[in-house]
Amino acid sequence: MKTIYSIAKECKDYIEQNISFKRNRIHSDRVVFTDYDIVGNIKQLERLLIDFHSAIKGKYPSIATSLKENMDLYDNDPIIHISAITAIVDCICAIEQPLNGKRIFISHSSKDVQIVSNFMDHILCLGIGINRNDIFCTSIEDVAIRNGEDIRKHIQDNIRCADYSFLLISDNYKTSEICLNEMGAVWAYDSNVRLYLLPDTNFNSIGWLCDTRKANKITDTVALDLLYKEMCEYYSLPDNFRNWSQQREIFINR
Repeated sequence: MKTIYSIAKECKDYIEQNISFKRNRIHSDRVVFTDYDIVGNIKQLERLLIDFHSAIKGKYPSIATSLKENMDLYDNDPIIHISAITAIVDCICAIEQPLNGKRIFISHSSKDVQIVSNFMDHILCLGIGINRNDIFCTSIEDVAIRNGEDIRKHIQDNIRCADYSFLLISDNYKTSEICLNEMGAVWAYDSNVRLYLLPDTNFNSIGWLCDTRKANKITDTVALDLLYKEMCEYYSLPDNFRNWSQQREIFINR
């Protein structure tokens, strides 16, 4: 089944590749007038726009109404109405464009990479059942940023897309400007944020953070069990508490 984005993109591509404006110069009594004609297969575009209208009318009723009005009035002034239709198609493409982020975002200090790696492996992947490819974690090589990618944009996209964001707080984290910037971005999007204090980090040492979010020790069995239940339900994952308990204990005792 086609998505709204794929239908809108098909219209957008067709307009860009097959529809153009032809400028005409009309000479009359030493005065030169200019007008434009539409060049291209308008009938084919109309067929694409009918499908486009059907796709958006449920989710974007007001935009669909505007689209239909411009389609109906097209013959009155093709230039004006094809321009309006193009703007509508571009708007829906921008709104519906799929994001390239991942489901889980982990904000942490690169100096805490070992415990972060264990958390990802034994808690999220082996314990809860999250696919490793759905996790973004900058310090873990196979789920981080690839060479050549825009680091800031990549991090922002993944924060924006995340179902869950984990802030793994340590003394290293608090002294990192990058980590604190990530924290601000995570809270701005508020995507099921979870704060966990790494070992040797206590509630008193995180200061103002306690006023904003409730943090748990990353080795707190009760807190981890609640996370397991919540994420299994959220993602409709099978509940295998025996396996979870084993992986949780491996993580805590490492």
